[in-house]
Amino acid sequence: MSICLSRRHALGLLAGSLLSACAGNGAGGVGKLFVGDQRGGSRVVLQGAKRLNDVPYEIVWSQFPNAAPLLEALNAGAIDSGIGGDSAFIFAAGTDAKIKAIGAQATRGMGPVVLVRRDSRIRSLADLAGRKVATPRGSVSHNHVLAVLEAYDQPYDTVSFAFLSPSDGRAALQSGAVDAWAIWDPNAAMAEQEGARILSGKQDLVPGYGLMFGREGAIADKRTLLQDYHDRLYSGWEWSARNRDAYVELMHKDTGLALDILRIMQSRADRFPAKVDEALIAQQQATADRYFRAKVIDRKLDVRPLFDTSFS
Repeated sequence: MSICLSRRHALGLLAGSLLSACAGNGAGGVGKLFVGDQRGGSRVVLQGAKRLNDVPYEIVWSQFPNAAPLLEALNAGAIDSGIGGDSAFIFAAGTDAKIKAIGAQATRGMGPVVLVRRDSRIRSLADLAGRKVATPRGSVSHNHVLAVLEAYDQPYDTVSFAFLSPSDGRAALQSGAVDAWAIWDPNAAMAEQEGARILSGKQDLVPGYGLMFGREGAIADKRTLLQDYHDRLYSGWEWSARNRDAYVELMHKDTGLALDILRIMQSRADRFPAKVDEALIAQQQATADRYFRAKVIDRKLDVRPLFDTSFS
């Protein structure tokens, strides 16, 4: 059975009744695992790898537009697991989210970028000072802009942020309400086709990881289910890394995005499973420190307790 919850519905559910519904820690047909997903995400790679054919428990899927509402749903107890960007996770952790990262998918290649309209006078990332930039708050793109400002020795407050969802950011750039839009693929590829251009300059300044999350309560009560799902998802990530063309076809069917957009996205970055290890944790600490310096989070954060390495 598959259930798709809206963000409002998911966050409105009472945590107590959800935990009761999710009861069951074993395999062998016992228990449910409530999993948050995004279009073209976990379910697609699991289907491609044929790792949904023999699941000995029920996976109840909920769909979210991006990482921020998915993390909110995890913290509210509406779901047990999900995936999202590492920077969004660090931002959520700065607000006392009861979530741990238990798996990771690394991205190598083009990460988040900053786009401007084709007729903009902004020529490079060095010219962002004094500009208004749209981006989702706490996202990898927000992190990217902060890192760019650091790289060019510019104070964080030289940029005025408009914290908007990806769809609203795209509209704001098109209308001229903002000077630039910091975002990731496939949004960047679509904007380029509509006439936007990517600013050149210092790039690849922030780590690129998609993280698998576990709600603390689920880690305690559904360990066996989470471990099994973790291992299946890693198999799915391995499949997608080896079968890029087939993955693009499945993403096209699931998202409705044009094949040429998805092929551009695939050609610009490689994604593959990664361990939650000391190197990854150190990179996330750098993000947390940057967020604290920029006052994105209100206290210095030790990220190590946010990562559970025991699932690897």
